[in-house]
Amino acid sequence: MQTQDFSSYDFVDEAIFVLKADAAGRPIYHFLNACGLNSLGKTLDQVRDQPAYEIFTGRAAYSVYRRQCRAWSDAQSTEYEVALPIKDATTWVHTRLRAVYDDAGALSYMVGTSKDITDHREQIQAQAMAHAAAREMEDLVCLAAHDLRSPIGNLKTLASVMRQDFVDHGDGKVQLIDMIDKIADKALSVVSDIMAQALAANAPDQTTTFDFGALCDDVMVLLDPMRSHSAEFPRVEVQADYTVVQIILRNLIDNAIKFSGKPSVHIQIGVTQMNAQRLVFSVLDDGDGFGDVAVNAYGPDAGPVESIGGYGLLGVRRLARSRGGRVTVAQRDVGAEVLFELPGIVVAADMQATGVG
Repeated sequence: MQTQDFSSYDFVDEAIFVLKADAAGRPIYHFLNACGLNSLGKTLDQVRDQPAYEIFTGRAAYSVYRRQCRAWSDAQSTEYEVALPIKDATTWVHTRLRAVYDDAGALSYMVGTSKDITDHREQIQAQAMAHAAAREMEDLVCLAAHDLRSPIGNLKTLASVMRQDFVDHGDGKVQLIDMIDKIADKALSVVSDIMAQALAANAPDQTTTFDFGALCDDVMVLLDPMRSHSAEFPRVEVQADYTVVQIILRNLIDNAIKFSGKPSVHIQIGVTQMNAQRLVFSVLDDGDGFGDVAVNAYGPDAGPVESIGGYGLLGVRRLARSRGGRVTVAQRDVGAEVLFELPGIVVAADMQATGVG
């Protein structure tokens, strides 16, 4: 390992790094190419033989280090996405770690590549919100179309009644009755097409299995990079719509921080299996709470409420409802608790392992 030369990676226009083990068997940086050093504003001497938490700052440092430790412990190639504070901005990167083994089959080192996917992540979230709004409109159109079927059907019934015992005097009234019947048939056909199109547009949601603790890590890195606040959450794997869960959690935690009325707020994030096919997520803070505005926004009779962060409380509710879920909020003696339900299951749970940051 000591004689391995990685300088050729300096000619690649993408961040590439090499991890090796320290004396305790934990991953440390052995090499970072020129592209990666330039993005961090560091030299190779500042990076070499350092763990991730000495290279990066705030929450992101330990989030990256935990992922690397897990990959090193498994001794398997892997990939992950993580938010990193790079210079003056938070950047989402997709990292691939490739395990390299020695002749005896033991892990020798890992080569990692990191690609900036910030724009891609933002597009995915924007698409999810747009889909939620479109679905709500489609549901409205479908409901309106359904309501039209009854009065249109009444026209056909009326035409049928008018034909009974009707004497044709050759004045064109029979043709008018036939026209009413044809118009009703055409209208019913159009209504059926509208409903079919609206139902087809409501495609099944995309679900994936992901590390809920890692997702919470990423959200806290984005919202509280300098660890001014604290959070605790379970280290569990769940199967659900990752993008929806991430957007909702980000907005709820952001609101909890903004409206806590405290310089440092403690947030408890949870997920439990509500029934065989449904999860309930929770965000509980010890601040001043959201007040009546949030209660009204989440309630069934919500009127126009001003957006107070991220996509806004109504946007969060719309997103949850677009996936067949719902959001409720409760004002506590101290702070507030928001719960949202979504389709999903807990794949692997170790409720004793709790992330704290």
